[in-house]
Amino acid sequence: MVCSNSPYRRVQCDQQVPHCGQCIRTRDQCSGYRDEWDLVFRNQTGDTIKRTMERRAPKEGQTSLPLKCNSSPLPPPDLGSSHDELGVNYFLYNFITGSQSSSRGYLNYIPAYYTADSHYPPILVASMAAIGLVTLANTTRQPQLAKHARAKYSEAINQVNIALASPTESVKDSTLMSVISLGLFEYVSDFTSWARHVRGAAALVVARGKCQFSTSAAFPMFNQVRADMVAVCMYSGHPFPEDMCELQEEASRHMDTTSAFWRLGTAATKCTNLLWVVRKNSREFPWSSLLEQATVLQDELQYIFGVLSMESGYITSRKPGGDPTISYNERFDVYRNSWDIRVWNNTRILQIIICDSIRYIMNQSLAIDLVPVIRTHMELRLLDTQGILSKLGKDIIATVPQALGIISSASDTGHTIDVSSDISGSAGYMMAWSLYTAGKSSVMESETRQWIIERLQDFGHNAGITMALQLVEDIIKIDQGAE
Repeated sequence: MVCSNSPYRRVQCDQQVPHCGQCIRTRDQCSGYRDEWDLVFRNQTGDTIKRTMERRAPKEGQTSLPLKCNSSPLPPPDLGSSHDELGVNYFLYNFITGSQSSSRGYLNYIPAYYTADSHYPPILVASMAAIGLVTLANTTRQPQLAKHARAKYSEAINQVNIALASPTESVKDSTLMSVISLGLFEYVSDFTSWARHVRGAAALVVARGKCQFSTSAAFPMFNQVRADMVAVCMYSGHPFPEDMCELQEEASRHMDTTSAFWRLGTAATKCTNLLWVVRKNSREFPWSSLLEQATVLQDELQYIFGVLSMESGYITSRKPGGDPTISYNERFDVYRNSWDIRVWNNTRILQIIICDSIRYIMNQSLAIDLVPVIRTHMELRLLDTQGILSKLGKDIIATVPQALGIISSASDTGHTIDVSSDISGSAGYMMAWSLYTAGKSSVMESETRQWIIERLQDFGHNAGITMALQLVEDIIKIDQGAE
């Protein structure tokens, strides 16, 4: 890895971050490093928002796309009227844990001490305003707000890059918070843009070093970047970065490693690496060894499910005659809040990946001559794994109504369900990967997969989450191949 000026001078690049130390010494303008871990974030909002709005604009002679539900909730009426305040408060109201509605708030990397009365750092204000405005613009179809979102995003990107050029500003929590928040904006673009942004966020986390864990805010931010990096690696077929694994090891020295949430995060990195090995294995590793590793991970995830059941269980309900586009087979599950939905679904995603890997490994093993008793055992386990996969997919689908804000949490006394017409602005962001993983599962029935396809298309067309449309193309191909 060398900086962009290195090929044009005799002095070798010293690979310091965020800029080459030789460039600083010679006062040369350094644009950073040119590998995939580039810390300079690109401003692509103009093209991406324009494409999104053009796609969603009604063509001549056509009506606009039908909305499955009425509109997104507006911020509380006592908030300010400026676009900055509108965007920031919409972001906080829809994305940050602690909202009164159980269908909102699944991000927790912004510390609790940033409250409505606090003075936010300008870099964080611009980031949150950009996300809030673009989400509100997409869900309420207001192109004018999209213009303000574009302006705030440009401002935020510029401030991020200025901060990254400063040795003191680049390691501040507010800088990393802004970078992570802006990752949500890339959902209006495509996977490539989002993945590039996630890799940049991971590079920033690594650049902050081991000392970053001296502050409490570092842990939820690290968890968020780690989760995003897992998704990027699994989708693109890469192992989890070794330098992030080293930081994970350092973080484990400062927290309770027995908690279900931390064990889930470390299991995710192991699942990512196992999936990478299984995908590329051509007899370098015995299938029996990989099956053993997958079984250990499956047992670990099953343990996490048990802890979640005791600490944050959910209620399964049915609503006869309900909207089939919301509640599939009339089922919906009710959780305490969206954070619980996220943790449960992340665990299900990993279990689906491990179970699919187990099925693949066993099918490879069954293709050779086996002792009859071993063959029978594998065939029985295949059936058992297929049942587990089917249940996991249905459980993910049953989280959709609450994630959309159609239902609220069960009350403490009567476990009643309040029906609402509001849609959470964060629903598509929270559910896209879960539904994608369930939809491409090897045992998913075509009818159920088609329901998932329609929901992801809703997220793309009606909420402006373009990446959902890109993900759904993979599921469509799988569904067509299964016919």
